[in-house]
Amino acid sequence: MLDGDYTSFSIGDAQYGAPWDRSGVSEADCLLCHLKGYLWKERGATLRGRFFKCGPTVGAGWATIKLSQDESEDPRVDEVSIDYSKKEIADFENLHLQIVRRPPDENCWSCHAVADGKKRGRQWSPETDIHKAKEFTCISCHPGDKDHNFAKGNTLQQTVRPDLDNTMNSCEDCHYKGKDKKAPRYKHPFSPRHMKRIACQTCHIPFITASADLVYDHASTGSTTTYDTSRYLSNDPLDPKKSVPGTNPNTWYPTIREFKGRIVPVKSLIVIYWGDLDEKTNVVKPIFLWKIRELKKPPLKDDDKDGIPEINSLDEIKAFLKALKGKDKFGNPVANHPVLIKGGFLYHLDKKGEVEKIKHDQAETLDFSLSHNVVSGENVIGARGCKDCHSKKSSFFLRKVLIDPYDEKGKPVYIQAWESLGIDKEKLGRLLLEQ
Repeated sequence: MLDGDYTSFSIGDAQYGAPWDRSGVSEADCLLCHLKGYLWKERGATLRGRFFKCGPTVGAGWATIKLSQDESEDPRVDEVSIDYSKKEIADFENLHLQIVRRPPDENCWSCHAVADGKKRGRQWSPETDIHKAKEFTCISCHPGDKDHNFAKGNTLQQTVRPDLDNTMNSCEDCHYKGKDKKAPRYKHPFSPRHMKRIACQTCHIPFITASADLVYDHASTGSTTTYDTSRYLSNDPLDPKKSVPGTNPNTWYPTIREFKGRIVPVKSLIVIYWGDLDEKTNVVKPIFLWKIRELKKPPLKDDDKDGIPEINSLDEIKAFLKALKGKDKFGNPVANHPVLIKGGFLYHLDKKGEVEKIKHDQAETLDFSLSHNVVSGENVIGARGCKDCHSKKSSFFLRKVLIDPYDEKGKPVYIQAWESLGIDKEKLGRLLLEQ
C-alpha cells in the first residue's frame, strides 16, 4: 500500500496502492535512449494506465493499445495486446542492427523537455541555440562513459551526482583554451575583468522566447495554481506591463545573481505555501495540500481580479493561520506552528495573536541556472558597446524582477536586477554613468 513508485501520490488515501500483482514492474529499458523513433507518448499512456510491465514493450512498438475514452491531455491505456511481430518501430529479430550507439537528441529531449521547459523555458532548436544551429547534439557537450555517467556542469539547484560537477567542457574550455579546435575564439573589446566577474551565459543568454512557470501558489486554494512568465514579465525588461511591437510576446529576461563569485543568469520560481515551523531548527515543513483542501477555509477576496482568490491581505493570512491550528480528518493537528511562506517572508502569529512578518531563507525564490538557448551576434549583451549595460536605461541593471505575485492589495512586487545583485545605490550610480 505504501509503494507508489509508478503511481500518483496517494493524497492521504492509505488504500491507494500500485497493483504490482496485476501488472508486474516496469524494468530498465535500454531502448529509451538507444532506439530512434521510440514511442514515448504511448509508453507514458501505458504507465498511466498502470500496465507497468508493458511500458518498455509498448515503447518499442511491439504492442497494440486501446486508449481510454476520457478526454485528457495525458491519455491512459485501457488495454494492451503484445505483438512481437510488429516492425514499424523496431524489428525484434534484427534489433541489434537498429540500436544506435549515440542517443539521438529527441530521446534526451523526451525526458528533459517538460522539466526544463517549465523550470527554464528551455528550447533546443537551430532558431534558439547557436550550438544546435551548428549541428551539435546533446551528447556533444554531455558525453557519457561506459558506465553511463554523463558529463555535466554545476548549477544552482542541481543535486544529482555532484561528483560529476564540471565534467563537461565549459564555454572557456572550447572558446578560449582551444579544447574544440573548430570553436571560434572570443574577441571582446572590453576589460578582461568582465570575463572574471560575469559568466559567459549572462551575456549570451540575454532573453528566453518561451513561457516558463514563474509562480506556484499552493496556499490560496489547497490546489496548485501556476502562473507563467507571460503574466508578470514582458518583452520589455524595464516595464513588465508593456509589450514591444514586433517581438515575440512570450519573450522574458532572466534574473541575474551571484553564484560562486560570478554573475549568472537564472529563472526564478516563486513558491507560496503553508507550513509547520520547527522553532528549534527554524525549518518549515510544508503542509500536505489535501489537508488544506479539507480545511474549513476562511473566505478570500480576488484582489487582482483574475477569477482566482489569493491569500494576500493580513486579515486573510491571520484567519487562515488560526484555521490551521485545527485537526485533520485523522484527528492529527494540521500544524503545531502554522506559517505562510510567501514573497521572501515567513508569516506567523506572534504571542499576541497578530500576524508577524519576518525574513526567512525558505521564502526566497528558487533560482534555476540558465545554460542553453545560447545566442551569438547582435543579440548578445554588449554587442552594441558599453551602453548595453552602462547607461541610464540599462536593461542589464534595471530590468524588473518579480519577488511576490501579490502584495496586500493584490499588486505584483518587483525589484530591479541591481538589488538582486546586492549593489548599493552609490555603486549603481557609477555603473550607470554615460560612457
